[in-house]
Amino acid sequence: MLFVASAAIAGLALSYSTVRDYGSFRASILTGAPGGAYHSLASNLAQLARRDRGHLEVIPTAGSIENAKRLMADQKSCAEKFAFVQDGTPVPAESELELLGRLPEPESLLFLTRRDRSFGSFSDLRGASIGIGPENSGTAYLVLQLLGDPDLKKLDIRTSYRELEEQAQLVAQGNLDIAAYVMRNDAEFLRTIIGRYDLEIIELRDLRGLTDRFPWLTLGRVPAGRYDLMRLAPATDKMVPQVNTLVLANACAKRADRIELLVLLAAALPTFVRSNPPTSTSSATAVPLSSEARQFFLTGEPEFVDRYFPWLVNLMSPAYWIYLVMAVTALFNLLKGISRFRLWRLDSAREKLEAEARLVAGEAVSHAPALHPIAKPALPDADEREAIKDMLERLAGLRERCQRYANSFATPMGEEMFYRYQQFLIDRTTVELKARLGTGS
Repeated sequence: MLFVASAAIAGLALSYSTVRDYGSFRASILTGAPGGAYHSLASNLAQLARRDRGHLEVIPTAGSIENAKRLMADQKSCAEKFAFVQDGTPVPAESELELLGRLPEPESLLFLTRRDRSFGSFSDLRGASIGIGPENSGTAYLVLQLLGDPDLKKLDIRTSYRELEEQAQLVAQGNLDIAAYVMRNDAEFLRTIIGRYDLEIIELRDLRGLTDRFPWLTLGRVPAGRYDLMRLAPATDKMVPQVNTLVLANACAKRADRIELLVLLAAALPTFVRSNPPTSTSSATAVPLSSEARQFFLTGEPEFVDRYFPWLVNLMSPAYWIYLVMAVTALFNLLKGISRFRLWRLDSAREKLEAEARLVAGEAVSHAPALHPIAKPALPDADEREAIKDMLERLAGLRERCQRYANSFATPMGEEMFYRYQQFLIDRTTVELKARLGTGS
């Protein structure tokens, strides 16, 4: 019967309390344009979540600026919890957003033009027209930020907001000089538009002079033939600026949601844990690393309670549960100490009263079993009667105090029997003294 009962309790716990890696996961993530590498990554994460009865909604957006704004604004309805945001996106410290990590593969800033056009340095961009992607996109923000330096403003570069494929088409038609994109090199969208519109990547000789002005930018390489080996696109290896992509969460994302997204990212990206935590981020993106991510990167996996009791860690962090258990244990020990102190004081007071009673009633006041019946003592004189009445009053007060302690909140469960025993001893002494007076049975 004990075995069956234990199995039933374990089965109930498994049904309601435990989850596999992604069970009970319900969240949404803001990505970017469909066809981009991070939209594809989010789709893979959603597929992993569905395998284990979770749900991750993938929401396409214009880009990082929109993602950051929506994540900061949606902390009441909690419809959106996570977002991919490129490093350098303005996120104020008071936004209450937190960093979950950095994706291992950075995004590249690519300037695409027709194959018959040539741009060798920034001076060749004088008067050029550049499509910088949709408004509120990370591409638009980054390009405007880079071209906003005083020396580049003199080039009179004309920028315009365009849809991603539209600006590639305009470049191919000759209505736009350059189309700018911030995407991962392996994005299928880049392969498609470069092949469809016969575009080439621009490499500027003085590019390093610009990227060195922004510590969060690095230089990467796109190998020749990356997008088309037959037509050799690009024709040669190209050096391009690169920017990291951050994973952000708002206050709506509870601890269990954050841990499960980290598990998904680690499953989809083998180098994700090794690439984190980030050593630094742009000063414009002022978001602290979340405590859940810091713990996850130390071990590379969720803690026991995170994996099996997500509803519990949503209420409070596991560390605080340990503190709570310690505090409850200390409280119960304190209550037990108070109860033992009260018992000691009660027992001491009872012993003193019994010592006084023996001076009056003699050996009649005794808790030891009598071998022979004790002769009924003679009635006491007036002084002794007054002393016995006084002792009876004090015994009654002591018994009332004992009863109050037995019912007290500070008395641990089960220890009230100690107080009952004290009452029993007090009652026996009371009976003997009343018998001495001739007024009790």
